[in-house]
Amino acid sequence: MDDDCYEVSDEEWAEEVYRWLDDERSNLNKEVDGIIVVFGNLGLWNGRRQGYQILGSTIADILKSQCDDAEWYGDGYNIRGRMGHHDGTNYTLYRIAKDRDEAERIADKIYNREIDEEGFRRRTRSLYPYVAAVYGWKTRQRKPDKAA
Repeated sequence: MDDDCYEVSDEEWAEEVYRWLDDERSNLNKEVDGIIVVFGNLGLWNGRRQGYQILGSTIADILKSQCDDAEWYGDGYNIRGRMGHHDGTNYTLYRIAKDRDEAERIADKIYNREIDEEGFRRRTRSLYPYVAAVYGWKTRQRKPDKAA
């Protein structure tokens, strides 16, 4: 069989993509000093809404999505995500709260619409330096402690 004629099935492609995702989860199986909180700008059937999710302290926790398409990236300062689904697109920002109690306080403020993304950024630290340390990206900010 000639390699130029071979077509990859949807199932084969999905298996390959999930293998890559598992590799990235393994790469990012690192602890941070604090709790990762997600600020979401959600595209829903009834319009845009803001939301949150409290994750754990492992970077790999960010690589989870129930959407049809998911993409994560660093913008030079923050780690962000874009998740597409049948009702629209969710945009996410991943940051670090000092501890679980602080994460809960921030989540309450997001839920009650007392803070927006700017307020969220002011109350949290960037996850970017931790991810940058794994991949060797340049940072414009202080690198996390090696113990983390």
